[in-house]
Amino acid sequence: MHRNIIETVLGAVVLLVAGIFLLFALQFSTAAGVKGFDLLAEFRHIDGLKVGDEVRLAGIRVGTVSRMSLKPEDYSAVVTMRMEPGVEISTDSTVSIHTDGLFGGKYLEIQIGGEMENMKPGQRFGFVQDAVIVEELIEKIVAFAEGQRKKAEEQPKTEKPKAKP
Repeated sequence: MHRNIIETVLGAVVLLVAGIFLLFALQFSTAAGVKGFDLLAEFRHIDGLKVGDEVRLAGIRVGTVSRMSLKPEDYSAVVTMRMEPGVEISTDSTVSIHTDGLFGGKYLEIQIGGEMENMKPGQRFGFVQDAVIVEELIEKIVAFAEGQRKKAEEQPKTEKPKAKP
């Protein structure tokens, strides 16, 4: 009888700790989302960006990527950003996709414009910059280096006159 009571109490403690852990995880996870308002941006390609990635302004997190969809008319990527309340973005601001380090994750960076009027919830950015694809960039560098090497090989070699002893 004494053993059954200890097992019951121990089981209740384990369930309580699991419940507290679950509440803590839900409160601080990106799945819980950020309360605030949505802004939209339309990109040609968003390679590596995913739901839950940060939206930064001056390097500070001001929102998260909450949704991504494909626009069927022209097959562009529409990204929905959930911005924190109180963040004001002017209507001529730009948003671009950046990489955190050389091979790190992606995030959106907002560059504030100079207009006095601020974007309203659901409004779309007019100026965007697509993701830089590292593989394409490396291919361009290699192609340029090969072109320079071939050009150097094709130039006639001029021999230096030998000095007389």
